Amino acid sequence: MTYSMTGFGSATGTLDDYAIEIQVKSVNYRGLDIHLNLGPLDGTAELRFTEAIKRKVGRGRIDVSLTVKRTGTKASGLNEVLFAQRVYAVMALMGWTEEKSKTFVLGQADVWRATGDEQPPEAVVDMCLEAFERALDRLSSSRRHEGKALRTYMLNALDEIETHRQGAMSRAPERVSEFERRLNERLSTLSEELNTRIDDRVLATEVALLADKIDVTEELTRIGAHVSALRILLLSDSEPTTCIGKKIDFYLQELGRESTTLASKSRDTILTRYTIDMRTIIESMREQSANIQ
Repeated sequence: MTYSMTGFGSATGTLDDYAIEIQVKSVNYRGLDIHLNLGPLDGTAELRFTEAIKRKVGRGRIDVSLTVKRTGTKASGLNEVLFAQRVYAVMALMGWTEEKSKTFVLGQADVWRATGDEQPPEAVVDMCLEAFERALDRLSSSRRHEGKALRTYMLNALDEIETHRQGAMSRAPERVSEFERRLNERLSTLSEELNTRIDDRVLATEVALLADKIDVTEELTRIGAHVSALRILLLSDSEPTTCIGKKIDFYLQELGRESTTLASKSRDTILTRYTIDMRTIIESMREQSANIQ
């Protein structure tokens, strides 16, 4: 299964007077780039979250946002350390009594804190990780859904390239025959004008050189091989951490090179049209492949 690098997942959870909400989103990136915003959770929790991501995601920029809130009567509390420091400062600066200073400082919002800003108990951390696993599963599901659409598009595009390649394969020998006929006509005209006979061996040599110069069989064969390899890669089974996007991009680069060579050697209106159609499809595929993991 092909996975996109774009996706979203979320989950919620509650335990005692704790309520959590977690969101994880991903976009395309050349490697695995993890950004965690875990609120009150410490570095140990970050390691656990990172390990969970690496088990389910292979490539992309991953942004995780966690919100931990307290509910009920314990929703907020006084920051006693800051409160005491502030009361002392007000008494020293203003010369007020302790009681008046306390009343004044209690009216300042920054001495009050959400209890959820403190390090939650381990049980809450475990709940956050369980919710994160669910959010990751939903992220993988959305990446898989978009990846399926991308795979369908790529396979259809490969079918179109193959159709144009077959048309070019059919046209290639006709084009050589036409060039040979034109060359014979021109040489016959030249022979009549000069009143001389052109050596058949020389004519055969010139035709052979021309045929070799404009021969595109090798390029068309390579294009066919790359198309087959891409189709096998897209249809192969893969895990959520399997990265095939770079391989796909490599094959598309090779297809681009071969089609460029084909265009330079075409010298034929019909063959040029097939080449342009193939190049257009390849460029469109490269744009889409940037989103494949």
